[in-house]
Amino acid sequence: MSALPAGLDLSLVQELREKVALGSRVLAFHELVDYLGHLSARIPGTGYVLIRARGAEQGDQRRMTPEQVSLVDLEAGHVEGRYPPPDETRLHTEVYRARADVLAVVHTHQPLATIFGDLEKPILPMQAVMATAVREEIPIYRSARKIMTAEQGAEVARVLGRRSIVHLQNHGVAIAGASVEEVVIKAIWLEHQARLTLLASAIGTPRGMRAEDVEHQVNEAFGLEGRWRYYTSLLGE
Repeated sequence: MSALPAGLDLSLVQELREKVALGSRVLAFHELVDYLGHLSARIPGTGYVLIRARGAEQGDQRRMTPEQVSLVDLEAGHVEGRYPPPDETRLHTEVYRARADVLAVVHTHQPLATIFGDLEKPILPMQAVMATAVREEIPIYRSARKIMTAEQGAEVARVLGRRSIVHLQNHGVAIAGASVEEVVIKAIWLEHQARLTLLASAIGTPRGMRAEDVEHQVNEAFGLEGRWRYYTSLLGE
């Protein structure tokens, strides 16, 4: 294993490694990723990113460990870590390059959200605070191909714009946010709202929450810390 670049806060790197591994296990518990899909975190104030290593070598993310998190630079180059980064590292790094406010990115293959992306139908805000995951329209990157080049990653970042979620049509979704906790929880809530929208569509024509009610949920939410404790507690670790 190569050494970390000089100047990095070793304790922060380890903390983020553990958080990426933990977030990956939470996503796998909710069946939003399997051996594919990847979560990353930018090291604040640097040009480095910690990302879940290539899935083919790692297997089931329910057993993800910090040692399976690799360090890359914003050119998607493998800097440090035992295992190579995923083929789609450019999906993450190009979003980071385009958005200084983004400190975490996740790419999932979650099934219900993928169906809505294929149909180009909106996932509606249906229930309480989880509705805040879809408070804005989700744009669509219209390609099912793996995001392996800088040009593809930059186009995903362009389609995402200032939003937090983008459909990768017939491929999955990508979610950007200010923390690992935020993007993991948003992925869970997105799939929940997709399920409720689908079930409601089987009965009638769903309306979804009024915009002002969604904003009320944003303002009244008690933050991510307690919700993160809940979702991580489900792992029983």
